[in-house]
Amino acid sequence: MAICVLMANETYREDWSGNGSCLPTAAEPDVEGSLNVPYALLEGMVALMAIFGNTLVILAFKRERRLRRRTNFYIISLASADLLVGTLGIPFAVLASIGLPRNLHACLFTISLLVVLCTISIFCLVAVSIDRYWAILHPLAYSRNMRTKTTLYIISVCWVVGSVIGFLPLFGWHEDPDVDACLFVKVMNYDYLVFLYLVTIIIPAVLLLAFYIHIYRVIVRQRQQILSVNSIDSRFGASSRASLEVSKSLPDLQLGRDRCVQQTSRGKRKETSPGQPMLRVLRAAQNREVKATQNLSIIVLFFMICWMPLHTINCIVAFCPQCHIHAPVMLFVITLSHLNSALNPLLYAYHLKDFRTALKRLILAMFGLAPAVNAHQQHPDCVNCISALAHHQHPPQHLQMYHIR
Repeated sequence: MAICVLMANETYREDWSGNGSCLPTAAEPDVEGSLNVPYALLEGMVALMAIFGNTLVILAFKRERRLRRRTNFYIISLASADLLVGTLGIPFAVLASIGLPRNLHACLFTISLLVVLCTISIFCLVAVSIDRYWAILHPLAYSRNMRTKTTLYIISVCWVVGSVIGFLPLFGWHEDPDVDACLFVKVMNYDYLVFLYLVTIIIPAVLLLAFYIHIYRVIVRQRQQILSVNSIDSRFGASSRASLEVSKSLPDLQLGRDRCVQQTSRGKRKETSPGQPMLRVLRAAQNREVKATQNLSIIVLFFMICWMPLHTINCIVAFCPQCHIHAPVMLFVITLSHLNSALNPLLYAYHLKDFRTALKRLILAMFGLAPAVNAHQQHPDCVNCISALAHHQHPPQHLQMYHIR
């Protein structure tokens, strides 16, 4: 999610002049009050896409009980920020492109609101990455200590801290403009831009890179351990020995139930055999965690690709005001950053299987092609017993270790 508007600068004035920023900016029009119609139409289409897509994501989450997992709360937080981009951020961006609002405090509020939405989104991405990091490296501790209330508390902290950082210009960290217009180059303090670049791009990017590199290294090591345990199990042919070796080799690997209730296509419930090989369950659980981490890393990568060019250009202009940025380049990066808010729902639908299924059901129900799903009648599919326990808020003590009979 990124909110970027057009910022004109005397250094490069063209028909579609502008210095793009993922931060709120304002254009200094050639003719006072003039509006760039193609730009406004493009922004309008992106806003409609963002509103429609993110509203569907939020409704699907509210409608489908199976989506109410801890990790998905971060996705809903991102969708909420993207929805605010479509409803408030982009309209403010269009107003800023013609130098509105004229009042200094209203201008600062517009700028600060756009910064807040950007900052909240990146903080939520860092939080969900830490969540994945903890869940994979220390799954038992994660299952014991992480609750839905804890996740909501972390998300609230992201919104509060993001709001504090974003509203700093409103509290005094700004320039006093000598013109009666909401011009970014006249209002925004470039020291604040550099600070924001470090806090919302550089430091989060380094943290995210470190988290995901460590996660994949741990995944590779755990796979090797599981293969080693499988070899021991085949050699001795004793399930009790296998259970002992698994507990020694993978002390932090979260273990599931003896039996797992599955939902069949006919709506009936069946139980898997208690003698199901434990290693098969472990592999299925690990594959699920790997897939979830890969999908989230794609969302994070796409987010950073959309943000970084604009933040980087802001800092370049801050240190090199005479540098010339071509208008087509700025048009591309501005459009790219705005599209992030509109395309995020498509990423959720394509990469997150549960969201994809829920969105299909919601759209079919909207057109009367499928009956509404009663959330209280849903039973989450037990793809593997380990993941089921991972999302269990209060796992009984006897379910915290897999027993082979």
